[in-house]
Amino acid sequence: MVERTAVRSYRESRIRYNGFGDFAMDLSVDLAPKNKRGLRLANPVMTASGTFGNGLEMASLFDIQRLGAIVSKGTTLHPRRGNQQRRIVETAAGMLNSIGLQNIGVEALIRDVVPIWATWRMPVIVNVAGHSVEDYARLAERLDETPGVSGLEMNISCPNVENGLEFGAIRTPRLQ
Repeated sequence: MVERTAVRSYRESRIRYNGFGDFAMDLSVDLAPKNKRGLRLANPVMTASGTFGNGLEMASLFDIQRLGAIVSKGTTLHPRRGNQQRRIVETAAGMLNSIGLQNIGVEALIRDVVPIWATWRMPVIVNVAGHSVEDYARLAERLDETPGVSGLEMNISCPNVENGLEFGAIRTPRLQ
């Protein structure tokens, strides 16, 4: 009896009356509940880094404000051209890509893209990529407290760039 009451109480706390005779489920998620700024999403649906650009391209296709958050494509200190073309190949099992972290660099992102993000209701999490710990620190420092940037995602392993697994893999000696 006690267990059932606890479950019902939890469910009731997540269901809200919408004022039109219906009830709506509260799908909000706190990603950083102990952070002083917090990071609350209206729902748990987020884009994966690199699959959605910076969100600007998709805004004309559907209401992106319905997402819980957007995770930007990888951003580096300086612009990157990415890998040479042919970057995407269709296979019988799906698609393979090797973009190579093509991006406009953090300064152009802050100047040209972030002001648009600042007008959106949903949070944008910036995926940052670097060659060294210092690169990550500089990116974090540059983006910290920038209106329109709600959080950072560290891209520590990208197999599509030279030395792309430097942070995300443990080096083991080769077997002889």
